[in-house]
Amino acid sequence: MSESAKQCPVCKLANQKVLSERDYDDKVTYDCSRCGRYTISRTAEVIAQSKDISAQLSGWLRERNLLGIEIPMLTSTFLKEVVTTLPSYSPLEKQNKLLKAIELLTDYPGREVVLIPEHAVSLAWAQNENELKYYLKSLMDRGLLEIANADRRTLSDPLYPMVITAKGWEHLETDKSNFASKSQAFVAMSFDNELSPVYKNAIEPAIEATGYRPYRVDSTPHLDRIDAKIIAEIRNSRFVVADVTQQKSGVYYEAGFAYGLGLPVIWCVRKDDLQNVHFDTRQYNHIVWSSESELREKLEDFILATIGKKAT
Repeated sequence: MSESAKQCPVCKLANQKVLSERDYDDKVTYDCSRCGRYTISRTAEVIAQSKDISAQLSGWLRERNLLGIEIPMLTSTFLKEVVTTLPSYSPLEKQNKLLKAIELLTDYPGREVVLIPEHAVSLAWAQNENELKYYLKSLMDRGLLEIANADRRTLSDPLYPMVITAKGWEHLETDKSNFASKSQAFVAMSFDNELSPVYKNAIEPAIEATGYRPYRVDSTPHLDRIDAKIIAEIRNSRFVVADVTQQKSGVYYEAGFAYGLGLPVIWCVRKDDLQNVHFDTRQYNHIVWSSESELREKLEDFILATIGKKAT
């Protein structure tokens, strides 16, 4: 594996490690100090260099790297379609993102995590170091974080050695409990009448059998922007079931938005449509089904194996 260094096309940091770049490849793998490791096509690399998408995409990449979630190759289609669905978090949500990221970087309670400002910006999905510093100070003011050896260190120093407080750990546990308590499963699929029995006889009962409540927005399929109702319902869900049969762009948008939130997405497709699955999502494991009964059984088993039965 050859290594070199060049500017990260996503966050624009200079001198970032490049892995496996060859003249005959149509892709480049970066190991960026801010974004983490990802692979991008050369066409998408050019597009990313010319677009101001760094904060959201860098935050999404870093978060998935920290969580150990598979990152699909960033292609031009990905940048044009999926990036537009990445969420714009509120200041409070960014604080929570930052606290959770520091938790993932913490070996044990009481252990300090040294943040390098220009690298840690993505942990808060922040635009720059000033925004990052604001969220760190806000978390400190709320009593959730503190600077190690605070008598000798401040946020004016070049490095931020942060420690999660006892109140911070309590907050994280409460937040996890709130997430685990969500009982809704968002269903993204074509609204074609041909697939209505698939929802009623397979997807809906499979979800209900695992203790969750299925939710499907029965409205005109959208092609461009996710409307506020769909955004709210996905945010209110524990996971998303995305059946891409008939290859509706709205289904891919909803699944992409859920991925941006870090929600589990369960992909499904009818066997005769498997060859048409979008290139950017083809590498994900799909529940391939031929009948309603097969889908119901496979989906229920998959939910139980990956999400777990909803506690009553």
